[in-house]
Amino acid sequence: MEYKKTVLRQALRVSHVISVHYFEYAADFAFSGELHDFWEFVYADKGSLVITAGARELNLSQGQMYIHPPMEFHNLRSGGAVAPNSVIVTFSCDCGRLYELTGRPIICSEEAKKHMGAIIAEARHAFCTPLGDPYTTRLVRNREQPFGCEQMIRLHLEMLLIELIRENSADQRPSQASKPVMGRCEKLFEDVCRHLCETDGIQSSTAEICRRFSISESALQKLFRAKMGCGVMQYCQRLKIDAAKRLIRQKRMNFTEIAESLGYSSIHYFSRHFKKQTGMTPTQYADSVKAMSGSPAHTNADL
Repeated sequence: MEYKKTVLRQALRVSHVISVHYFEYAADFAFSGELHDFWEFVYADKGSLVITAGARELNLSQGQMYIHPPMEFHNLRSGGAVAPNSVIVTFSCDCGRLYELTGRPIICSEEAKKHMGAIIAEARHAFCTPLGDPYTTRLVRNREQPFGCEQMIRLHLEMLLIELIRENSADQRPSQASKPVMGRCEKLFEDVCRHLCETDGIQSSTAEICRRFSISESALQKLFRAKMGCGVMQYCQRLKIDAAKRLIRQKRMNFTEIAESLGYSSIHYFSRHFKKQTGMTPTQYADSVKAMSGSPAHTNADL
């Protein structure tokens, strides 16, 4: 029997990645702008951003992305009182269908968000260049990185772009009737996460969450370990530290006030927990924000 090999068609190929960023901005951050001969996408992960795209100014709400084509002038600034987070990736790609995604904000699906998360996670392993440095002009490889790490970045970026083209193409957009119905577990998980995010994980115990959503503790823990890779209280701790970082960037409260607002029993316990989660003390984190924005940081000398 004679077998014939099939060469797989490649509709989209990313040839180069120039930068991968995950930024945590101060509430008053502003970037003056630039243009370059490669693609760039900006995703508002938390909070909102105001971006310039050519001659237009646009608002990016949380969960939205904007894709800048080559040679489009662009800048951005924080878009409100809440200090925002963003994912920014620059890359080279010769697929003409990417232009279908330009000129308007795009709402990202959960699948698209998963690919962005994977890109950030793999980039942390692949490169020693800080992902929060806005002045990065080249990525420096880690000498030791997991097998296939850089290829995973390219694959997830290509899958992200393909997903966005499919989702935003008029001839491939599914009708309302054909959209799958969210399962009970998925809906329950979404509801629990929304509640915890709205409260920054403060004053939430496993027992209280179980009562509120009529779920057993074992089922709740199993759901979170399957979806998030951690227990529900670990997730709450992450949310509290994310809230602490946001409050530090907003510069309206000192560290003592932040610790009290998040339910910590003492400022020293808050500092230890913050460093355990981030690898930095609150003061070091504030200084890193200051270095990026050029604005004054918090001044709690003992932290």
